[in-house]
Amino acid sequence: MVSAYRAYSDRGVEFVGVNVFDKEPDGRRFIRERRIPYPAGFDQGDRIAALYGVEGTPTSVFITRSGRVMVIQVGAMDAATLREGLERL
Repeated sequence: MVSAYRAYSDRGVEFVGVNVFDKEPDGRRFIRERRIPYPAGFDQGDRIAALYGVEGTPTSVFITRSGRVMVIQVGAMDAATLREGLERL
């Protein structure tokens, strides 16, 4: 995801990480240790997980500027699948 962020952020694609299941200290450690360069936060009250039907991680949601959900990808993605999702935006 970090390499995709670097490749697509200058094209106007926004990346936001949302930690839905970990406790906040564990999530912050994950963000720090992996040097996540894009905004990342926590799903207080599981509202985001419920909104997008997140039942496991990782789950990636590709949303257009107008708010339309184009792809919900459950599970890890290879580079080609990630690129395909981003190109659909």
